[in-house]
Amino acid sequence: MAILRAMHPRALLYRGAPYLHLELSKVDVSGRSEMRFPFERLGQRINEIGSHIHRETLPQRDWMAIPEERSSGLVPAPDDARWRAFSVGQWWGQDERSPWIWFRREITIPDGWSGRRVALAVRLTEPGSASYPEALAYVDAAARQGIDRWHSLVYLQDKARVGERFDVALETWRGRDGSARRFAQADLVWIDDETEAFYFDASVALEVAQSLPEQDYVRTHLIDALEAAFLVVDFREPIGDAFYASVRRARRTLGDEIDAVPLPPRHERICAVGHAHIDVAWLWPLSQTRQKTARTFSTVLRLMERYPRYHFMASQAQLYQYIAEDYPEILAGIKQRVRQGRWEVNGGTWVEMDTNTTGGESLVRQFLYGRRFFREVLGKEGDILWLPDVFGYSGALPQIIKRAGLSYFMTTKISWSQYNRFPYDTFYWKGIDGTPVLTHFVTAPCDQWFYTYNGDLSPSVVMGTWAENRSKDVTDEVLLTYGLGDGGGGPTSEMLERGGRLAQFPGAPRVVLGTANDFFRRLDAGLGGKRVPVWEGELYLEYHRGTLTSQARNKRANRKSEILYHQAEALATVAALLGEAYPTDQLRKGWELILLNQFHDILPGSSIHAVYEDSARDYARITEIGETARDAAMQAIAAHMKRPPGEDAVVVFNTVGRARTDLVEITCPVGSGEKGYPWPPALVDAETGEEAPLQHLLGEPGEHRFLMLASDVPAYGYRTYRWQSRRGGREQSGELRVSTRGLETPYLRIALDQQGHILSCYDKVADREVLAEGERGNVLQVFEDKPLRFDAWNIDISYQDKMWEIGDLSEVHVIEEGPLRVGLELRRRYRQSSIVQRYYAYAHTPRLDIETVVDWHERHVLLKVAFPVRVHSSRATYEIQFGSVERPTHWNTSWDYARFEVCGHRWADLSEGNYGVSLLNDCKYGHDIKGHMMRLTLIKCATTPDPEADQGLHHFTYSLLPHRGDWRHSTVGEAARLNDPLLHVIVTGDTDARGPALPPKLGLASCDADHVVLDAIKAAEDGDGLVLRLYEAYGQRGAVRLSFAPRLANVWECNLVEEDERSLAIQDNSVAFQIKPYQIKSFRARFLPWREVGGSGGR
Repeated sequence: MAILRAMHPRALLYRGAPYLHLELSKVDVSGRSEMRFPFERLGQRINEIGSHIHRETLPQRDWMAIPEERSSGLVPAPDDARWRAFSVGQWWGQDERSPWIWFRREITIPDGWSGRRVALAVRLTEPGSASYPEALAYVDAAARQGIDRWHSLVYLQDKARVGERFDVALETWRGRDGSARRFAQADLVWIDDETEAFYFDASVALEVAQSLPEQDYVRTHLIDALEAAFLVVDFREPIGDAFYASVRRARRTLGDEIDAVPLPPRHERICAVGHAHIDVAWLWPLSQTRQKTARTFSTVLRLMERYPRYHFMASQAQLYQYIAEDYPEILAGIKQRVRQGRWEVNGGTWVEMDTNTTGGESLVRQFLYGRRFFREVLGKEGDILWLPDVFGYSGALPQIIKRAGLSYFMTTKISWSQYNRFPYDTFYWKGIDGTPVLTHFVTAPCDQWFYTYNGDLSPSVVMGTWAENRSKDVTDEVLLTYGLGDGGGGPTSEMLERGGRLAQFPGAPRVVLGTANDFFRRLDAGLGGKRVPVWEGELYLEYHRGTLTSQARNKRANRKSEILYHQAEALATVAALLGEAYPTDQLRKGWELILLNQFHDILPGSSIHAVYEDSARDYARITEIGETARDAAMQAIAAHMKRPPGEDAVVVFNTVGRARTDLVEITCPVGSGEKGYPWPPALVDAETGEEAPLQHLLGEPGEHRFLMLASDVPAYGYRTYRWQSRRGGREQSGELRVSTRGLETPYLRIALDQQGHILSCYDKVADREVLAEGERGNVLQVFEDKPLRFDAWNIDISYQDKMWEIGDLSEVHVIEEGPLRVGLELRRRYRQSSIVQRYYAYAHTPRLDIETVVDWHERHVLLKVAFPVRVHSSRATYEIQFGSVERPTHWNTSWDYARFEVCGHRWADLSEGNYGVSLLNDCKYGHDIKGHMMRLTLIKCATTPDPEADQGLHHFTYSLLPHRGDWRHSTVGEAARLNDPLLHVIVTGDTDARGPALPPKLGLASCDADHVVLDAIKAAEDGDGLVLRLYEAYGQRGAVRLSFAPRLANVWECNLVEEDERSLAIQDNSVAFQIKPYQIKSFRARFLPWREVGGSGGR
């Protein structure tokens, strides 16, 4: 996303031809001592030259048309009965059901145009429209190029033949605002090459002169050269052969005069890379992106035919996959240019993803699937993580970049920050683990305070890019990306004409049309011995803070999908080791949908409503694939259990990297039929014979629903409980208490006030109050949210000026009593919305869960929850991918208060010396902790670009966790358990057992270091072994031992894209290694054939 901005003021005004005309009112005429007003006068003359580039024009008024509901990508046959006569000047797109239309006609080269360069000039609507129609032009049934506001010439022939015919069809989309359009122009034009060349020669000379200081001698020489050239031009009417002959002479004059300008030595260089930032979704749905990509990429291919020095770069494997699926002929052209080195494949990821809210393993998959696609489909990949338009950059990224096999990072977005200008444009960015990555910010100016990735090659932008760069002391070359973006489009012929002339032009930096990869390699090689700045930690964007919360349902779906696929892969891996088929293709398809929906305008919540309709369908499909794979794996594993004939069992699965004792909720049929179960049952640990604690819950008619406390379930493993229904069981008594005024457990004593807020939370173990004196916890707060700009994106600091508490408690009642968990339900109303909260407290953990269901119907407010805690610290800690970051809790400096809303994943923590409080969640990301006040942002209900954003039902859970010491004591594990609950299957006695047989308890793999998280287990992408990923979570270094249940054949350390690096020695079916603070490690393990496993296994 970026502002859809007009072109630079010195290069404006479309006047019937696709050439940029100087807007005279915007010309810098500060040098009024030049009494002849040369800039105004010369600009006017250049515009007049531009109006005569089309030497002859032949209107093409009569067309045929077919309105359509959706894009087909197939040109309707000439004899299709749906074709209707259509004329230039008619309106189209009035029918809401038909946003697409095909236009078609045959075009014939007329007499007298032999050998001429011929094009079709098309305007699909009137100038000045807020949004513009777009079309893919087909010539003789082959996709030729895109048509949009800035690409309006369809080039037909460089040397036309009289009588030559072209069958032209335009597959046209009316634009994002849905307005009816008037087909404004369709003219066959003869382009006079010399007049076009003189226009650009003169334009560049004038624009360079305008950009130079008034007393600069090059400026004076350029003005004199232009004056001399225009003395030669014969503007007398009627314009004809005499004019065009004089233009040729004038061009020679201008060239000779410019060649005579003395050139001062200049070392600075601009590496200009053709680029088209395509938002995979934003103000248009995914279906439209497929066409935008085709239009953009086909235009690039056509321009490459005309400009042999033109290089183009495009990131995002997803876009290339769309082309491969829909336009194989365009893909073939791309592959040819890739082989020639002119089409640069770079970026490294599946999409340009959000890096704040995307999970750690998902970031890895962005690189894993992106790089693999580029390598396998396009045969080449680059070295750069390319994220020009993402809303802040996680401190975990540098390590991920390097371990994924890339070397460099590029963006422009940090220049959007509100309060503080970032001090460097070329520097080493160090992540939370200390990994450095060479980083370069593009500094192309635009008409706002920030830089743009949608640059052009006008002299003002080229010269401004160098002038704005803040790292001139370390490099004399900077990167410039040019081309229309956000909605695609890419470079124009005008940009390339200007860029070619700036390769060596007096007064301007030298422009080199090249590749981003070559630029970064030159930059890297030239930094030796220089004092290159270093920035440590996250690259926080002081803007777009609302994207941590907007479209909350989508963020929840992403978190739940990440967890689901984590579970499915780990369990499917175990099943595969037992001989079951691993669902490679299904999980790959699901992952691709997850990665797609992490695009930086989808997941952050900054797209139109139709995008979230698409996203909801995608997440339904993601869930279906993931649950099918996960549940099939659990059933397959359970079928390998050793058990007496006819005996039923419950198999409990743990898919986190640490053994755990936790609750699992079980539902089974009431005991009347053959497989009904009487109450109370007895579930007995199949290994120890101990009976598991149970608690009955209310269920639906015909079913039993109960909690069971499963003890010491191994990491990435299971524990089996035998069903002893005939014997009967019992519910254990416990120390839990609950009433409408509070809850009590062995850990906490919680008192509520009359509005249901937490009046006191007393930590019985630590013998201290958790909340600040005289303040209440779990207070729902509503803030007015009316940012100055970018409604869905932004939260302005002034939101804090106006706040209301939600205290209208309409109902409170006890919902659960028992030995394992107690529950209390509270119901509230707020204006048009309703809120149901359930407090759950436990016998086995000090965590207080607050499950919340909100039916929300408010707009332009923020909903937050506040916990003022009795803790003093100048810094708070927040989980990010593969680790955590500290941020200040004070506003000492502008850099501090700029971070008034920050990102955290599953937890945030405020700790002092020997005690702290963590705030956990299962799907939220926006936090603010100032002083002793901890707040979590729950809902942001903007109306632009989606008027229905965040309306309706929301489900989420957040938790209060007091603890000894700091967050290292228990926060990481409790957050994992909240987000990744125990799973189970019921195995009936008539289920056929399979071999090899499994013991009643088993853990696939575990590590012995508490500060190391075994985060993912999956099948290797190439099918050779399994891959394990772990990371150091506490900021500590030390020795780690990774142990396995199946017999190891070999273990290799690999990088994040699963390339083997070094072999590890195996001892006692385990491997040992050293780990550094916040380091990510990946291993490929290969196993011997699985035989019957004895013992309990796991940790």
